[in-house]
Amino acid sequence: MRKSEEAIPFRQENASGTSGNARARLMSFAALLLVGAPEPATGLIGPSRPMQDAAGAKIILAHAIVVRTSPEQGGVGAEDVGKVEVWYDAGIRDAFAALAVVSASGERVDKRDAAIDSADPSHVSVSVNRLTPGKYTVRYRALSADGHLVSGAWEFEVRP
Repeated sequence: MRKSEEAIPFRQENASGTSGNARARLMSFAALLLVGAPEPATGLIGPSRPMQDAAGAKIILAHAIVVRTSPEQGGVGAEDVGKVEVWYDAGIRDAFAALAVVSASGERVDKRDAAIDSADPSHVSVSVNRLTPGKYTVRYRALSADGHLVSGAWEFEVRP
């Protein structure tokens, strides 16, 4: 047996082509890196404690991602659009939520009143005055339910 084969103690492969034990150890190691050492079980689930699956592993919530915008990303908006909106795949936290609309010349054209919709915490909007033809960049920032800050931008155009 070659030395490289000795370093891999479990060589039997399952249908997916990976060793069952090796795959389980790799997944456990990855989970440990992501969530840290296990905490004592108290039975509490909620904001103060992470949820756990049946095996006791912590479930990590994904970062919020943008699922829809108005005007659409790369789309055309009306001069009298009134507001710019973004929807995330899950509710976001109020802290650090921001939405800004900037013209091609770098001038901020929104009314600086970005707010999370009280009826839908995954929806954020900001008011804008009548827009002149040109390209606009919308910058967003949100605090995901998992506590991670996400940010990005998209563009749209207003045509005469």
